[in-house]
Amino acid sequence: MLFGPQGQVVLIDTGPDLLHQLRDPYADWDGRSYPTRAVERCDGVLLTHCHADHSHGLNELRHLNRLMRRAADGRRTPIPIYGHPGHLAELTGMFPYCFGDGTAGGFQYGAPALLPVPVADGVPFPIAGLAVTPFALSHGPAGRTTGFRCGGMAYLTDLKECPEAAIPLLQNLDLLVLDMLREEPHPTHFCWSEALDLVNRLRPARTVLTHLGPEVQVAAWTDRLPVGIEMAVDGWQAPFVP
Repeated sequence: MLFGPQGQVVLIDTGPDLLHQLRDPYADWDGRSYPTRAVERCDGVLLTHCHADHSHGLNELRHLNRLMRRAADGRRTPIPIYGHPGHLAELTGMFPYCFGDGTAGGFQYGAPALLPVPVADGVPFPIAGLAVTPFALSHGPAGRTTGFRCGGMAYLTDLKECPEAAIPLLQNLDLLVLDMLREEPHPTHFCWSEALDLVNRLRPARTVLTHLGPEVQVAAWTDRLPVGIEMAVDGWQAPFVP
């Protein structure tokens, strides 16, 4: 998740474990007391694509709707979902009850109030005090995903190829969050050598590898990662210039 300049919260995707992430985002909750550092708002979601591991926690946003301030007329504050038009159409087809202002139909007391917002590749848009530029990535035979550039940070997950059209948007990065599933090649994700090739080409100041597969044991990689590259773990945080 991204934190805006005035405490805003932007989620990137809504994975199946979203409730746990919202409740214990810093991985420091003792599991017994009230989770005082839980995330209690969402100013928007950046959707990379609709695969289950990136979207099937969508229903958990109902908790944030309840915690966020209600409008004067009693409607819950809708949470905008920003994404490629095709991905949004797929998402609303999977979760039709989630989209709307939370007052229509028989789900108004429990369903999330979500608003789909289509975005265009290469066209910046504002969200929570941040300027974000979306762009297309290739997930190999699994289709396309959307990458996002926000100030000095870029988020690239679930990619097998980085299109040349995206390279100009990935220059002078403070932070690159990059897909790396495992050591061995995979048909739809970067393996280690492919991720390293892109890092060497872009030369970001800092890189964090994400979407690690079950084969990856973080402790075993600690001494082999080049300077400036690390692996994402629960509670990981990093600043970047917005």
